[in-house]
Amino acid sequence: MAFPNEAEFRNYCKQKKKLANSTIDLASRSISTFWRYYSASLESEADITNVQANDIRNFLASLQEKLNMKSNTVNKYLSHLKMYFVFLSEYGYITTYPLLSLRGNYFDRKQEYVINWMDSLPQLIKIKKIHPETIKMMAAIAAGFKPKEITILRTANLLDNIKSPVVRDYIKAHTDYSKDNNPYIFARKNGDHYASDFNINQKITPDRSIIGMTLTTHQLRMSFVYSIISNHQLSDNDVLKTLRISMKSLNYYRKNLTLYIKTTEFQLPKKTD
Repeated sequence: MAFPNEAEFRNYCKQKKKLANSTIDLASRSISTFWRYYSASLESEADITNVQANDIRNFLASLQEKLNMKSNTVNKYLSHLKMYFVFLSEYGYITTYPLLSLRGNYFDRKQEYVINWMDSLPQLIKIKKIHPETIKMMAAIAAGFKPKEITILRTANLLDNIKSPVVRDYIKAHTDYSKDNNPYIFARKNGDHYASDFNINQKITPDRSIIGMTLTTHQLRMSFVYSIISNHQLSDNDVLKTLRISMKSLNYYRKNLTLYIKTTEFQLPKKTD
């Protein structure tokens, strides 16, 4: 298997899309090229559910810059990837479609992240309309927890890693302890944790208009990563310890920050009511 769900994808192309075998082979080669590129950039085993728009942007940019491919050729790769991820989304292999912001020749090569919001959590708490789940998610990311860890994160573990008494008190006041004296920070009504961050992201996304930044687990994690990497007072060891990543990943993120990432400083909303 050259890429995840290859057999199912080929069958989808043939049975539902009615594509010729030559077209399916060409699309499969494009997807295989992307999957090799994506897998090589990771320190752990690649998982198709973790692919984000920025991973695809970087891949397309590498085709132009390293292989000197023309725009129309790059767009063919993008077209094949779109078909692949539509298939994955339609059949439930992924929960989030990562290519909404990519538009052929007009795809935005610069992904923007808002950085250095972590110290503003005590002020964000004062915003009456903000959801408690949003504060909990931002607090967990600011404490260094990774997206996969957050879905099974217990309240006590989070509180132990938060320095601000204001934030700790807020989380305690907005936690249901009726079913467990150490509940998950994001729990279902029966007390169990969520299987993925899909439902959590649905709850916190509406606060984007209040806070002024994209609110998903991955986006927040990346904004935290680039906040730490942008802090030139930190040594490599400090960065590696804070982010809990390998030197290979740090070099990867630094390259992205130089070539593909645009950062803006976080600003508190003018109104907090």
